[in-house]
Amino acid sequence: MLIREAERKDRDQLYELYRMLVPNSRKMNVEEEQIEKVKTDPMNFLLVYDEEGKIFGTLTLNICLQALHGSRPYAIVENIIVHENHRSKNIGQKLLQYVEEYCKSINCHRIMLLSKSTRISAHQFFEREGYDGSISKGFKKYL
Repeated sequence: MLIREAERKDRDQLYELYRMLVPNSRKMNVEEEQIEKVKTDPMNFLLVYDEEGKIFGTLTLNICLQALHGSRPYAIVENIIVHENHRSKNIGQKLLQYVEEYCKSINCHRIMLLSKSTRISAHQFFEREGYDGSISKGFKKYL
């Protein structure tokens, strides 16, 4: 088991995972160049859970600067997905623990994530991992 940053060669496996997250998306476009761009950006991470070359989970971590809490940044987790054939194996938990440890190491103020309102089992998972869905209400505006 290895949690690492995604590489260009992971494109097809990432595409498969994202298709499980948004099966009907017509806008999905996973590009090798964008994977590489994220990898070289020190504030953004596309993490994968890799077992012997097979990717069973992924998430995106963005570190955001702010002025409200001194020099402490905050983090946003997006596009978290575990392969449907490998759920309930603590893969999501390990990915989120990795994120939390990293965020603590750089003195983040908080970690935020959004989840589609209908993904009740995902909400239960996030709550078990210590995320409180009652603190804030999320809003999105697609462009």
